Amino acid sequence: MVRRQTPEENPPSGFVRGSELDVGSWTSNTIAVDPAGQAYCYLGYLKNDQRHDLPYYSPCVGLRDQDGRKAYRFVRLANGVLSKTSFLYDNSFYRILEDRWAVLPSGTNSYFGVICRDDRSEDVDLTRQLFGGTSDEIEKTARALAPLVGREFHEVVRLPRVTFSKQRNNTCDISGCLIPREYPYIAFEDAQYDWSHISLYGFYRLLAFLCHGAQRGPIWRALVEKGIAPTLLERFIQSGQQSHRPLESPNRSLDDI
Repeated sequence: MVRRQTPEENPPSGFVRGSELDVGSWTSNTIAVDPAGQAYCYLGYLKNDQRHDLPYYSPCVGLRDQDGRKAYRFVRLANGVLSKTSFLYDNSFYRILEDRWAVLPSGTNSYFGVICRDDRSEDVDLTRQLFGGTSDEIEKTARALAPLVGREFHEVVRLPRVTFSKQRNNTCDISGCLIPREYPYIAFEDAQYDWSHISLYGFYRLLAFLCHGAQRGPIWRALVEKGIAPTLLERFIQSGQQSHRPLESPNRSLDDI
């Protein structure tokens, strides 16, 4: 367990208290880290009077609200899960990463991850912290899993694949959680069929269910035989077992799952 700092401690070099951070220009691409290296990325802010067709407002909206900073309405991205939480703690220490930013799918490019500003390379560690894994890791694992759960691998149409929707929000076919537009998900089938919209959270939960137990079982062994690294599977399973409640789809309550 990471111990939170107390107000009496001095901040490590390069870090300041959350109350002293310059968050006036905070965007959905901004990433901050604490002294333990834990990443914090807030993609948006959920207002009480928000229109239903919008997944969230910019984080700056919440930071300008009178009670916004402490309100449990910020949408944080961690381990591929979008969940509501408060903003950074006033008395803990953080550093905004000026040379890193989060990228979500856009246009015709389904890539997502954390990019280094200097050479445009991917920061794999931060990508895994925010999304649970890289796009390539997730898609490779989905392709290995597909025939094991009765979903064929279609080379011609590249299914399963990591993709996104430009126009509308979707609901995860496994977990019932929200998949906002321009946010990555996994398509095991064409859009008109079941398993056409699987959230990253739903995918990790599925792996955690199938690979349960200390011995991990036949699905685990089959995935390893197909070239999926055990460390990668462990990370996905841990992401699926985390306790944060994902954003609900307005079309389906998670209490009904």
